[in-house]
Amino acid sequence: MKINVTTWNVNGIRARIENVLEWIDNNNPDVLCLQEIKCLEEDFPNELFTSKGYNVYLLGQKSFNGVAIISKFVSQDTKKNIPGNTSDIQSRMIECTFNINSKSIKVCCIYLPNGNPINTEKFTYKIEWMDKLKNYIEKELLKEIPYIALGDFNVIPTRDDAKNYEEWVDDALFNKLSIRKYRELINIGLYDCHILKQIPLKQYTQWDYQRGAWQNNNGVRIDHILLSSYATKYLSDYQIDKNERSKDKPSDHVPVTATLTID
Repeated sequence: MKINVTTWNVNGIRARIENVLEWIDNNNPDVLCLQEIKCLEEDFPNELFTSKGYNVYLLGQKSFNGVAIISKFVSQDTKKNIPGNTSDIQSRMIECTFNINSKSIKVCCIYLPNGNPINTEKFTYKIEWMDKLKNYIEKELLKEIPYIALGDFNVIPTRDDAKNYEEWVDDALFNKLSIRKYRELINIGLYDCHILKQIPLKQYTQWDYQRGAWQNNNGVRIDHILLSSYATKYLSDYQIDKNERSKDKPSDHVPVTATLTID
């Protein structure tokens, strides 16, 4: 059984709804994880997805942040925000457990803090959030259930993940501490689909709206799909839908999809 699992920072679901629905019609994802939906749960257009046969799981926030998992499968267990992080008022993580072909699989949709500017509480919040995320997922991996952590991580892992990395040296996305914390997350036992499928260098997932970034392919790779060791055996394909950035009124991010063959 093949399933497509996609991550996409839509930069406002209501502003991008036509693009998202068209993409769903053309690509038929099984699990679509959205970030920056930028609306409260009661304002999310649920019926537009349920009418297509999807189940909708949300953690909304007015005007900022917000994450959603749109799935053909029913969640057996849904967690909102990092468990134990009760003081966090920002909506940045939702996790669902699905039963797919008689196998339990956890899908964790993440919108990691941007962290800019550095030397402010925003960067401190980013680093602390990354530590809490790592600690939580590390415990989940001990359960030996296939685990998928995906979303907008707001981290450029290497120089090859930016067209012009020199432009990012003073940015929280390419800060040495951000990269170190991302590597610590990877090192608990997560594997980047982009690397597993040996995608050529200089492939990006986000292009800024300013300074002709899209036209000059001045992009960065900050949207990642990470698999636990128990999930890697299912990976059969991986794609970045770069063409979506050329559409009218696009998000600055594009869909990234991993295909899993679960037998």
